[in-house]
Amino acid sequence: MQHTERTANTRTVELDRPLDLVDLGGRARDAGHDVALFERSATGATSVLGIGRRCEIVSCPGGAVLEDADGRALDREEGSDRVAAAARLWRRFAGREASPDGAGAPPGTGLVAIGGFAFDPGREPAGGWSGFPAVLFRVPALAVTTVHGRTYARGDLSLLDQPRAWSAAPAARFWLEPVRPESQWIEAEAEATRRLRAGEANKVVLAREVVARADGVVHAGSVLRSLHRRYPGCFTYLLTGGDGAAFAGASPELLLRRMGRVASSQPMAGSIRRGADRAEDDALARTLRSCEKDRNEHRITARYVAGALAASSRDVRVGEPEIVRLANIQHLATTVLAELRDPPAPLAELGARLHPTPAVNGSPPASARRLIRELEGMERGWYGGAVGWMDGRGDGELAVAIRCGLLLGDTARLYAGCGTMPDSEPEAELAETRLKLEALLGALRACGEAQPADADARPGRMSAAPPLRFG
Repeated sequence: MQHTERTANTRTVELDRPLDLVDLGGRARDAGHDVALFERSATGATSVLGIGRRCEIVSCPGGAVLEDADGRALDREEGSDRVAAAARLWRRFAGREASPDGAGAPPGTGLVAIGGFAFDPGREPAGGWSGFPAVLFRVPALAVTTVHGRTYARGDLSLLDQPRAWSAAPAARFWLEPVRPESQWIEAEAEATRRLRAGEANKVVLAREVVARADGVVHAGSVLRSLHRRYPGCFTYLLTGGDGAAFAGASPELLLRRMGRVASSQPMAGSIRRGADRAEDDALARTLRSCEKDRNEHRITARYVAGALAASSRDVRVGEPEIVRLANIQHLATTVLAELRDPPAPLAELGARLHPTPAVNGSPPASARRLIRELEGMERGWYGGAVGWMDGRGDGELAVAIRCGLLLGDTARLYAGCGTMPDSEPEAELAETRLKLEALLGALRACGEAQPADADARPGRMSAAPPLRFG
């Protein structure tokens, strides 16, 4: 099948005022629109918001398919690697969508798709993930991009005017329940370390799922705004699914950025908590740097990323490990830069070669994946996958889909994992997952405060109820 649809008079315009994409995206979602957002509040960063749906590239048996807004198939690409198939389909679609936006236009300001893929793109997610195909890149009805302090829009500009409307009373209290009892998860961790010491793999990442049930609707817009306030240096993201669910998070980890012939990644592995002040922060950071287990875990991940990029590059440079500090946690991180061969592979093709890194899977890849299937006992869905955007030139960004939750109705499913090494201590790994779960738990606690201030919205606030606890 060949795609013949073209959109008349589709062009990019620069707006005369800056827009808060997190606020606009939150209001659009709460008003019932499809939303796809990838935002980072850093100097020079590119942030992209999509509202509505023009067409989508989604996974299908044996490859990927391009569908219009009504779900009709317009084009198809075969391939066992469904992310790579989606990348080829996007390249063909973008080639037919010859844009009046010149080659010198800022990245992400012309034709753009926002989305990503699941941890295992080779199969469709099950359970609560029924609204999310394994691969989804959405071309929105309206795309709004901010870059270098300027704001651009492409598509249906009427979607910029979104009402502050709530469809149901917002949640004020939450009750938590681990899907798997912590004692059983610790047993799985102990079994993982035993099998690692026996030589089955070098590293494996095991994750946990915690369900938060509320006394009202968990509004994705409120959670999104709370995440952005708490973690301004992270990649804040929101993607709506076909069943009304929303996948939201604040990821600190760059899987891949591609700008022309330059690709970059910042893998993270090895974590420790934040201190009460700068002196304690520095002391904890020194502990992290000196920990043999964390250094080995980080080295495995950085080497894998460099090796995966080398296959498409003229030159790859690996920096020294550094400390990245977030609101409640510190990570070891390494910047990897690559000069791509001509013609440079586009973002999605590179992402298919890079994913999954040992930061979310383990090493060697196949051995770690087998241990995850046998020991983890949950459906990851898009947790540990990738989220981001790509434009018609093949540029874009993908973040590792971590520090995240799946929101639907009065329920939020929260996810966190940790890297397990042969010398890991299960109780310490459990504590690390609790620390990482705090990203979404904190956003849920604050979601009452994140409601609009206008009286008609009737914002719910967290009462003096007992703090959230793990069951």
